[in-house]
Amino acid sequence: MEAIHMDRDVWNSQKGPNTRGRQIEIEPGKPLIQHRCSRCKRDFVEDASTGERYGVYVSVFSFRRLPDSVTRQWLAELYPGPPLPFDIAVRSKLIDKRVK
Repeated sequence: MEAIHMDRDVWNSQKGPNTRGRQIEIEPGKPLIQHRCSRCKRDFVEDASTGERYGVYVSVFSFRRLPDSVTRQWLAELYPGPPLPFDIAVRSKLIDKRVK
Protein backbone atom coordinates (compact mmCIF):
# COMPACT_ATOMS: atom_id res chain seq x y z
CA MET A 1 0.00 0.00 0.00
CA GLU A 2 1.26 3.46 -0.82
CA ALA A 3 1.78 6.29 1.66
CA ILE A 4 -0.94 8.89 1.19
CA HIS A 5 -0.30 12.40 2.44
CA MET A 6 -2.88 14.96 3.41
CA ASP A 7 -3.40 18.56 4.32
CA ARG A 8 -3.40 19.16 8.10
CA ASP A 9 -6.62 21.24 7.88
CA VAL A 10 -8.40 18.30 6.26
CA TRP A 11 -7.11 15.94 8.98
CA ASN A 12 -8.25 18.32 11.73
CA SER A 13 -11.73 18.57 10.15
CA GLN A 14 -12.06 14.75 10.21
CA LYS A 15 -10.91 14.20 13.77
CA GLY A 16 -13.94 15.83 15.36
CA PRO A 17 -14.22 16.44 19.08
CA ASN A 18 -12.08 13.46 20.16
CA THR A 19 -8.77 14.83 18.94
CA ARG A 20 -6.51 12.49 20.89
CA GLY A 21 -7.68 9.21 19.40
CA ARG A 22 -7.34 5.85 21.10
CA GLN A 23 -3.94 4.18 21.33
CA ILE A 24 -3.99 0.45 20.75
CA GLU A 25 -1.52 -2.29 19.95
CA ILE A 26 -2.76 -5.22 17.88
CA GLU A 27 0.74 -6.43 17.01
CA PRO A 28 3.31 -6.28 19.84
CA GLY A 29 5.62 -3.28 19.46
CA LYS A 30 3.49 -1.65 16.75
CA PRO A 31 1.35 1.03 18.42
CA LEU A 32 -1.54 2.50 16.45
CA ILE A 33 -3.85 5.41 17.13
CA GLN A 34 -7.46 4.88 16.13
CA HIS A 35 -9.51 7.94 15.18
CA ARG A 36 -13.26 7.86 14.55
CA CYS A 37 -15.19 10.88 13.39
CA SER A 38 -18.29 10.99 15.56
CA ARG A 39 -20.17 12.88 12.84
CA CYS A 40 -19.41 11.08 9.57
CA LYS A 41 -18.47 7.73 11.23
CA ARG A 42 -15.25 7.35 9.22
CA ASP A 43 -12.50 5.36 10.91
CA PHE A 44 -8.80 6.03 10.48
CA VAL A 45 -5.66 4.48 11.90
CA GLU A 46 -2.46 6.41 12.42
CA ASP A 47 0.77 4.44 12.69
CA ALA A 48 2.39 5.95 15.79
CA SER A 49 5.93 5.20 14.60
CA THR A 50 5.67 6.48 11.00
CA GLY A 51 2.75 8.92 11.15
CA GLU A 52 1.10 7.17 8.18
CA ARG A 53 -2.70 7.45 8.21
CA TYR A 54 -5.23 5.34 6.38
CA GLY A 55 -8.93 4.59 6.30
CA VAL A 56 -10.03 1.36 7.94
CA TYR A 57 -13.02 -0.85 8.57
CA VAL A 58 -13.11 -1.73 12.26
CA SER A 59 -13.87 -5.33 13.14
CA VAL A 60 -13.86 -6.94 16.56
CA PHE A 61 -10.23 -8.07 16.53
CA SER A 62 -8.54 -6.02 13.82
CA PHE A 63 -8.62 -3.13 11.38
CA ARG A 64 -9.22 -3.96 7.73
CA ARG A 65 -7.37 -1.45 5.64
CA LEU A 66 -9.53 0.14 2.97
CA PRO A 67 -8.37 0.43 -0.66
CA ASP A 68 -5.94 3.30 -1.31
CA SER A 69 -8.54 5.01 -3.50
CA VAL A 70 -10.94 5.24 -0.52
CA THR A 71 -8.19 6.40 1.85
CA ARG A 72 -7.08 9.01 -0.69
CA GLN A 73 -10.65 10.31 -1.02
CA TRP A 74 -11.29 10.39 2.73
CA LEU A 75 -8.01 12.11 3.53
CA ALA A 76 -8.58 14.72 0.81
CA GLU A 77 -12.10 15.74 1.83
CA LEU A 78 -12.99 18.23 4.48
CA TYR A 79 -15.54 16.93 7.00
CA PRO A 80 -18.38 15.60 4.82
CA GLY A 81 -21.19 15.77 7.40
CA PRO A 82 -23.33 12.70 8.06
CA PRO A 83 -22.25 9.34 6.61
CA LEU A 84 -22.21 9.43 2.81
CA PRO A 85 -23.92 6.75 0.68
CA PHE A 86 -20.50 5.85 -0.80
CA ASP A 87 -19.07 5.22 2.69
CA ILE A 88 -22.03 3.03 3.62
CA ALA A 89 -21.62 1.04 0.38
CA VAL A 90 -17.90 0.45 1.02
CA ARG A 91 -18.57 -0.81 4.55
CA SER A 92 -21.43 -3.03 3.32
CA LYS A 93 -19.17 -4.65 0.71
CA LEU A 94 -16.57 -5.43 3.36
CA ILE A 95 -19.23 -6.91 5.65
CA ASP A 96 -20.71 -8.97 2.79
CA LYS A 97 -17.27 -10.40 1.90
CA ARG A 98 -16.63 -11.19 5.57
CA VAL A 99 -19.91 -13.10 5.98
CA LYS A 100 -19.51 -15.28 2.86
